[in-house]
Amino acid sequence: MTPLEMIVQTTQAIAANPSDAKAYQQRALTLCQMQQYEEAEKDLDVLIDTLHTEDAELYQLRGSLRMNRGDKKGALDDMRKALDLNPQLLEQLNGEFKSTEKGHC
Repeated sequence: MTPLEMIVQTTQAIAANPSDAKAYQQRALTLCQMQQYEEAEKDLDVLIDTLHTEDAELYQLRGSLRMNRGDKKGALDDMRKALDLNPQLLEQLNGEFKSTEKGHC
């Protein structure tokens, strides 16, 4: 399945069930891979803030996207939450904030 087909499929799933966390997550990851970072962050906001998904990977990804658009406080908050959920991420986060170009997906 192409990324565009995945976007269409997940968007249809979300339209049918606005609480479908898996569809939001898949769409966010696909958007991120397509370098559509702002749209990906919006889906992550829904997952985290509205659907209350407690997943360290989602917080880490949103933190990376926030850092790369200059929201250091938001990025730090997300990375702290990611570490609270999964302390083993500390090893993976070494150097995470050094990039200032684009998000990491």
